[in-house]
Amino acid sequence: MRVAVLGVGSIGGLIASRLARSGCEVLLCARGETAQALDAVGLLLDTPDGRTIALAPDRWTVFDTNQTEIPVEIQGWADYAILCGKSYDLPNLCKIADSVLSLNGIGLCLSNGIGHMEKLANFIGKHRVLGASTTHGAIRIGPGEVKWTSRGTIKLGAFMNSDLEPVEPRVDSFISALDEAGLQPIWSEDIAKTIWTKLLLNVAINPVCAISGILNGEMLFHPELFETGLAAMEEAARIATAEGIDLSDFDLAQGLEDLCRATADNRVSMLQDIMAGRQTEIDSICGEVVKRGESLGIPTPRNQTLHALVKGIEQSTRS
Repeated sequence: MRVAVLGVGSIGGLIASRLARSGCEVLLCARGETAQALDAVGLLLDTPDGRTIALAPDRWTVFDTNQTEIPVEIQGWADYAILCGKSYDLPNLCKIADSVLSLNGIGLCLSNGIGHMEKLANFIGKHRVLGASTTHGAIRIGPGEVKWTSRGTIKLGAFMNSDLEPVEPRVDSFISALDEAGLQPIWSEDIAKTIWTKLLLNVAINPVCAISGILNGEMLFHPELFETGLAAMEEAARIATAEGIDLSDFDLAQGLEDLCRATADNRVSMLQDIMAGRQTEIDSICGEVVKRGESLGIPTPRNQTLHALVKGIEQSTRS
């Protein structure tokens, strides 16, 4: 099985290393120093049980996405393309996925936010797109090292009523490969709800922790911060409901509390980005909620405020 992993940061590095170790042929699409490190020295994966697994560079092929031309030898090469890059990199990664996938190849996106399935479908066709969402936790230590902080799942599902079902051989083989890699795949009958539920949690915890500089669990000890996050969730939930997502069985406050407890010692990716002077994914999280709210006529003042604050901090740290 040939798998292309596009964007080899924390989650991309985790997935690539697990698939390569389980015997898949892997193509890594990364850029700059990350591509150089993966090609020259490989990758270290620090596991939740305290082990460090070294994967040599001969475990994969590396393509530096800073190159303007995609080599002929990797065009149409992949059976599957997993997009793990930052949401703002997706337009370029979708183009690469379209090039490296075989004619019957399947693509999926694990980036934060919503709207990614639609973007990928615009390039490769909705009949080749799987919806996907992951709860695995990982941190990028450096260009050649990833720490797997918490085990989770990868949920997959059919996109826009496509015929990609678990009994379809291409899907069944992919699920088996993820399972053999220890990545805990689960088929979701409502992947849109799964992705929206993750977004609701993201609009609450990512910007609030990024702005305040706290660990996830500390939200529970600051009621005003917890309530701010919850208000952002409620706005996003109204939009999800307007778009036909049934959230009647999802308790927003309990969901946020559970996430804060389960990831108490974690630092959200948005805070990591700000601390490193990188661009954040706020546009695809709170920004997407604001945009959809405007088109539906649903007010989103809390998301607007969080979006503006994070953009201001982002610009000041990157200037």
